[in-house]
Amino acid sequence: MSDLKEQIQTLSKRLSDLEAKEAKEAKEKEAREKAAPPPLASSALPPPPQVPAALRTDQNGVPLDPTVNVISLYSSSNTRLSIYGLIEATLSRADHQTSSGGTTNGFQVAWFSGNRLGFDALHALPGVGEALSMPDLKVMSKLETEYELPTGDMDTANVFFNRDAWLGFYSETLGKLTFGRQNTLTRDFTQNWGDAYGTPEVILKEGGYSNVNNFKQFIFYSGAPTGTRVNSGINWKKKWDQHWVTGVGWAFGSGGGGGSGDVGNGGSYPGDFNNGTNKAVSVAYNGLPVGPTLVNANANWDHGTNHDLSHNSVLFGGNVNYGPWRVNGGYVHYTAEQGPNNSVGDRHDNSWTMSGNFRPGKTEFSLGYVRLAGDHAGFNSAGLIINAYGNMAGVTTVADGAKGTVFGAIMYHADSQTDFYVAADHFNVSGGWVIGDAQGNGNKFGVGHPYDSELEVATGVRFKF
Repeated sequence: MSDLKEQIQTLSKRLSDLEAKEAKEAKEKEAREKAAPPPLASSALPPPPQVPAALRTDQNGVPLDPTVNVISLYSSSNTRLSIYGLIEATLSRADHQTSSGGTTNGFQVAWFSGNRLGFDALHALPGVGEALSMPDLKVMSKLETEYELPTGDMDTANVFFNRDAWLGFYSETLGKLTFGRQNTLTRDFTQNWGDAYGTPEVILKEGGYSNVNNFKQFIFYSGAPTGTRVNSGINWKKKWDQHWVTGVGWAFGSGGGGGSGDVGNGGSYPGDFNNGTNKAVSVAYNGLPVGPTLVNANANWDHGTNHDLSHNSVLFGGNVNYGPWRVNGGYVHYTAEQGPNNSVGDRHDNSWTMSGNFRPGKTEFSLGYVRLAGDHAGFNSAGLIINAYGNMAGVTTVADGAKGTVFGAIMYHADSQTDFYVAADHFNVSGGWVIGDAQGNGNKFGVGHPYDSELEVATGVRFKF
């Protein structure tokens, strides 16, 4: 009994010591918690960094997809610099290329799209933008060069950024305002009906028309004395709502030489502010519901001076969309003074085009017709009809005539970056119409192309990154 009593006393003491220890630790913990500062409220935590409003859209005001990673060269809290490109390889066969009717086979310059490498830069201006009530204001630039895949040559010799070299500003309120070498304003509006391959709606982005084929010449009616792009240009385009888009363009004189080879000869003639200039006004209406279809239409006025001779285009066109079907069409009235002091008289062209697309899935089918028709159209020194807005100062001989081209293609869009296609075009000329280069040349009078027709068949692949 004495041993048992001793063990009970020992256990009781251990239990008392344990309870005392636990009570002491509980008091110490309570003291520490009282001494510790209170936890920060969630509102006191610094907010996560926000992307400026100006960098949430691209150079044309289109919202950027945050899940898509562009090829970025530089990125900071308010600046983005990215690189992009397009590579297209075309193999073709074209008949009637020699005086004996010979056929050419092999690579040609891309049928659909000019091969390009470009750089886009965006820089948010939140301070300036907020002061002007434009929080999404940004300064931006584009530099874009074109090369030819068969040889690697520059598209324009000794000119690196021949496609684009401009600086500009964008906000939803301001619109898109750009300064430098860029597309003519008219080209960016007529691209949705000038052939079968533009965007259905008029948008703020530059673009328009296929590259090297037998109906390409239609683009020159949307041109300027420097071709289908302007040097020293100022373009303003604005999307007012989901329907209306307007634009105004001006280009300072560029020497009046005309053609893409005139790149770099910026500046008007001393004392002759208008010579070599380009003026343009365009208006478009997108998404007009007509029964079960949606209609997109635009009207354009384009004016240029070249060696003190006036050129004018009035262009109307658009497209009708119904499900996977789309029909495009448009009309151009073009006039140009010819010869020194218009001594030869005015040229008058009434040209038009119709085309259609059907895209039920990944495969797209297209078919179209382009007709170039002119009265009193002037020849150059090589005996070829001069393209619209070309140099008419040396014209001494004129003719009436026309050129009609049927074209079509089947394109498989493997994904958003890769396309495979087969394409073909066939032209005929009539009257005195004579055009001369590898694509689109016909002449039954023995000057330029030795025949009045040509058939071209091509196949290729286009990759965009």
